[in-house]
Amino acid sequence: MFRALACLAGVLAFAACTPDAAQKSVIFNESSVIVQAPTGYCIDGPASIPSSGFAVIAPCASLGGTQAMPSAAAVATIQIGAAESGAVDGSEATLRDFLESDAGATLLSSSGDSSTISAVEAQAADGRVIVHFNDSAPHRLQGLQTQEWRAFKDVNGRLVTVALRGLASVPLDDSTGIWLLNAMTTAVKPVVFESAAQTSEP
Repeated sequence: MFRALACLAGVLAFAACTPDAAQKSVIFNESSVIVQAPTGYCIDGPASIPSSGFAVIAPCASLGGTQAMPSAAAVATIQIGAAESGAVDGSEATLRDFLESDAGATLLSSSGDSSTISAVEAQAADGRVIVHFNDSAPHRLQGLQTQEWRAFKDVNGRLVTVALRGLASVPLDDSTGIWLLNAMTTAVKPVVFESAAQTSEP
């Protein structure tokens, strides 16, 4: 992920991007969940940790890919929770209200300090909760904007968290951030395994 930011904005002096760093999807075998990066984006293989349910998505161009840089450049992190950690389905409104509380602000803050969080706007939909907020706490990665878009949903009984930020030098506006977050969140889904009967020739 640090490499992706360095390639995007030149804010970190890391090693050059290499073509083998980019891949379009990653499967989390333990949870049977797949993440398929949206158009123009790739999985940052070296920065992702599939065994821990963690993935980083960045523009393919920043990872050595041949695709052009997308018009909306951002970095997203995806975390797949433990088995039976799902907490969204049927409790969307409850989670939305929690995120708008002081306790929710503590959860959202990069430093765990609710006072760094402002302008919280949370929305609940069927099977998904989205929150947009500003975090003045220093992020562990330099060069990202202070606004963040985060989504929560359940996949295979596990809580999935998707966090997205644009670059400080070219920040995302609200509508673009929501659109891109939805694309990233939709890309996380159960793996569909085809049976031998389905794949065999007649």
